Amino acid sequence: MKDYVKLKNVAALLAGGAVLLAGCQTGSSGTGKDSAVSAEVKNEPLKISMLLKYYSTEPPTKAAEAFKAIEDYTHTKLEISWAPSPSYDEKVNTTLAAGNVPQVILVSGDRADNIVSAVKSGAFWEIGPYLKNYPNISMAVGDVRFYNVSQNGKVYGIPSARDLSESALIYRKDWLDSLGMKPPTTLDELYDMMKAFTQKDPDKNGKDDTFGLIEDDSSNIFNRVKIWMGGPNKWAVKNGKLVPEFMTDEYKKAMDFTRKLYQEKLINQDFPVTKQNQMLDYLGKGRGGGYAGAFAQFSNGWHTPLQKANPNANLDFIYKIKSADGKYYKQAGGGYNGVFMFPKSRVKSEAQLKSILAFFEKLADDKMRTLVKLGIEGKHYKMENGKPVVINPEKFSDEVIPLRWIMVADGISDRIAVGLTPLDERITKAEQD
Repeated sequence: MKDYVKLKNVAALLAGGAVLLAGCQTGSSGTGKDSAVSAEVKNEPLKISMLLKYYSTEPPTKAAEAFKAIEDYTHTKLEISWAPSPSYDEKVNTTLAAGNVPQVILVSGDRADNIVSAVKSGAFWEIGPYLKNYPNISMAVGDVRFYNVSQNGKVYGIPSARDLSESALIYRKDWLDSLGMKPPTTLDELYDMMKAFTQKDPDKNGKDDTFGLIEDDSSNIFNRVKIWMGGPNKWAVKNGKLVPEFMTDEYKKAMDFTRKLYQEKLINQDFPVTKQNQMLDYLGKGRGGGYAGAFAQFSNGWHTPLQKANPNANLDFIYKIKSADGKYYKQAGGGYNGVFMFPKSRVKSEAQLKSILAFFEKLADDKMRTLVKLGIEGKHYKMENGKPVVINPEKFSDEVIPLRWIMVADGISDRIAVGLTPLDERITKAEQD
């Protein structure tokens, strides 16, 4: 997990907190009345303010029609503030510190010191006791993810669910094909691929301008290699005792392997200061042969800049590599990409909380999941041989993919998405392997 900005006064601003923030806020719930009940009585759409992140190069303004379809179905009026993924955690922190909070905040760093302190001080609603009344949410997220986001045994938000094992190495298959190579199955073969991507002009432009893989300051390549070598996922159990990963032989070997990649300039030399958006810029400009990422990134718009710049670019993935002991190891994760949390200073009553949870409950039903995965039939996709087929990839990327950033199960492969792209069925099988 990346380091997050630590704001010492956030807990106080949010908690004792509730009075101070209530005096500062404006908008749909600043009247002093229960706006959720008022809207229900008048049969008006429920206004819900949100802070969400986006992964594209610009805010998702082109998705207006599809978002309108969500509003019509859920009988809501969504007031969404968007912030780009690379600076999103900073935006969350400054929003909390300023006190002008929305009703729903997607918190990426739910284990950051300021968020944990705010939770302890009672700044966010505990939603665990209510979940039994929202079966779609419970089914979409699952008990394991709710357990993983819990603090002191209590649940303070809805996880934006992803598969529990979605880590992969995403690479330029068109480069590999141009070099006459096969996908790597061992670390030696992975090294050979990266070296060829760096030194053998895989894009055939006659220039020495490519890296084997692009890395950013999260050091994900190192983390993948550590697991593929048979290393622990944070902790190991030896002689009945927990041992931190950095005290294992596999950890040291992974460091040596990564250092070799750096010394031989098979990864970008500025990776310690490279942010996620810069890494994607490298990829989009065709400078890197891939990156250590996640399956969900095939469906959330990460690769749109590359595909726009080079329609012939073909990305594929590796999710496991044979270790020296002949076994395959996969990296597990928490199964979520942020948590939708509800500040008490803005969601002032249990009735308001239940109305917002009811919105997420509708988002998690079959009709909304179909809309979010596929868009509008006839405009974004069509059915062929019983499977959905994208009509216009660019329009789909601009207008449908942003819908997934509001979902409680944005990155989970399911029956709705299978067949949408040639990679979907393979990804589904990989996640279940």
